[in-house]
Amino acid sequence: MRMTILAAVAACTMPPAAVMAQDAANYHDKTPAAEPQTTVSDSPKLSFGLSAATDYVWRGVSQSANHAAVFATANVAYKGFYAGAGTENVDFLGIDQEYDLWGGYVLNLGAAKVDAGFVRYGYVDSPVKIDTLEGKLALTVPVSKGSVTASAYYTGDYFGSGNPALYAELSGNYPLIDKLSVHAAVGHQQISHVSGDYTTWNARLSYRVLSGATASAGYYDTDRAKNRLSRARVVGSLAISF
Repeated sequence: MRMTILAAVAACTMPPAAVMAQDAANYHDKTPAAEPQTTVSDSPKLSFGLSAATDYVWRGVSQSANHAAVFATANVAYKGFYAGAGTENVDFLGIDQEYDLWGGYVLNLGAAKVDAGFVRYGYVDSPVKIDTLEGKLALTVPVSKGSVTASAYYTGDYFGSGNPALYAELSGNYPLIDKLSVHAAVGHQQISHVSGDYTTWNARLSYRVLSGATASAGYYDTDRAKNRLSRARVVGSLAISF
């Protein structure tokens, strides 16, 4: 059974949560929503997010079989600490729904920020045990009007395979004009003892339609052997935060 799961991991890359902005609009490598909102707040701050996309792409691979996905998130932040939960529809291994839990702490180092935390990915009615816990460490540095983030995610058991895995990413965002921003990222997924390592990259434009509402369109690709889940694609989304 473990080898069967491992083969599935290598073939289609098991998902985790879509990631709606670290401050309501800076969730860079996912299509729209569900990772930690890392705003530093001096008083408890509760926020919610709802978004829809033409596809749920995680690390360059579709998690919804190239179909539309809807994401919902809730997050609380207080004095650098944050915690939250999210859910979205998926389509693989007979699984229809993913849920995610996260938490962490953001430390301000002058203009830079260090984010240390975790993300737990769970799957409703999964036929096999693939729930996964990743540790996260990220450094964000301002560059001109934008910012650059270097981040790493590590797990000792990659989606039921029993193998450690590391995902490293360099991403950035930059405001082009009022309400319009460009975001880009390149990342590498490494899975120990598996010949499934690959690199993924994406670039997207986001436009703030209204206060708390952002529309985006992005291009996603990988250097994996191309199939209908990992081929290049354009994804559109609309995210609302409140």
